[in-house]
Amino acid sequence: MGLRRRWVAFAVGRAHALVVEVPGWWATRVAVEQDLARRGWRSALSPADADVLIVCGEPDGGLAEVIDRVWDQLPGPRARVGATGREVAAALDEAAMQLADHDGQADDARHRGSPIEERRNKHGDTDQGGQEDSGDHNGDRSSTDHGDTDHGDTDHGDMDMGPAGIALASGAEGRDGLEMDVLHVPLGPVLPHWPAGLVLRGVLHGDVVADAEVEVLGGRGMPRPWAVSVLPALRAAAACDGVACLLAVAGWDDAATAARRVRDLVLDDSADRAQAARQLERLRSRVTRSWSLRWLLRGLGPLDDSVVRSRGLPVDVRGDVHDRLVAMLARAVAELRTEAVGSDTDPYAVLDALPEAVSGLELGAVRLVVASLHPDTAGVLRREHARA
Repeated sequence: MGLRRRWVAFAVGRAHALVVEVPGWWATRVAVEQDLARRGWRSALSPADADVLIVCGEPDGGLAEVIDRVWDQLPGPRARVGATGREVAAALDEAAMQLADHDGQADDARHRGSPIEERRNKHGDTDQGGQEDSGDHNGDRSSTDHGDTDHGDTDHGDMDMGPAGIALASGAEGRDGLEMDVLHVPLGPVLPHWPAGLVLRGVLHGDVVADAEVEVLGGRGMPRPWAVSVLPALRAAAACDGVACLLAVAGWDDAATAARRVRDLVLDDSADRAQAARQLERLRSRVTRSWSLRWLLRGLGPLDDSVVRSRGLPVDVRGDVHDRLVAMLARAVAELRTEAVGSDTDPYAVLDALPEAVSGLELGAVRLVVASLHPDTAGVLRREHARA
């Protein structure tokens, strides 16, 4: 018994957590990431890689259904908790207790069916050959690692269904007149380093996105205001968070960690903002001097001046993914030095520009473009609530 307790303590101390942010709960998600780092827990890349599911905010409707499906994909032992405010530490303590509860985990294992069995029951499929890829277990966070991308809408329209209800590719004429495989692939809303609540449904011709549409899934009530438009420090922290997400998708984990460190320093009222600015300047110098990063990001999702003006986009999104990364860093430095004034940008503008920006790209490049545009999904939902 003593040996089992030691093994449980060892496993809980190295848990992998999949963090889901409901639009409007950015501050809670950041607090969760800070507490995970203090505990030595790691962020999971997919449900198959996760021990703990942490929901930041109060999801509703379609987002709640997706989160329930993701929860079904977590292997045991597993824990699910919600964080809806400052009680982040208490929520993670509860997750640790759930993981260490041997009787509770045994009961959970007895009462849950495998995802394959559930799909067979739903679709009436008795073929024993159906399998599902639950994501990458290797921990590689390069730009070509998408985690588990099929967390969006599972309605595949008139597509043929294979064993266990898995959608099969259909055929269509490509741009060169040849027949191509066509597959409908949803990205989000539960995906690491991905905008909260965003679902991007892509139509793939082969391995290239030929068409896409976007949707934002939310939570109960109106998303919380950030006050980002008021306080330069919060705008700087938000910019650092966007930089961290983009660098993580690009596979620059060390640089992403440095960006999060600056973000957390900015959010600490007792910290030296001048020190944060110096650290951010060093990160900007490292990013701009890297030829490998420039080679990876150049030419992806370009938006020229005419597109930016006609769509009412903020001026710092023009150019390609590399240009936008440099612009985010420059904006964060300027905000820390109180040299910039926030602007009230229409959140719909960036969201509407996404389908055109990702057209013709492979999925890995799509994730880089989305991270570089960093759409304000909470602002979109607040506008919809205001119009209702």
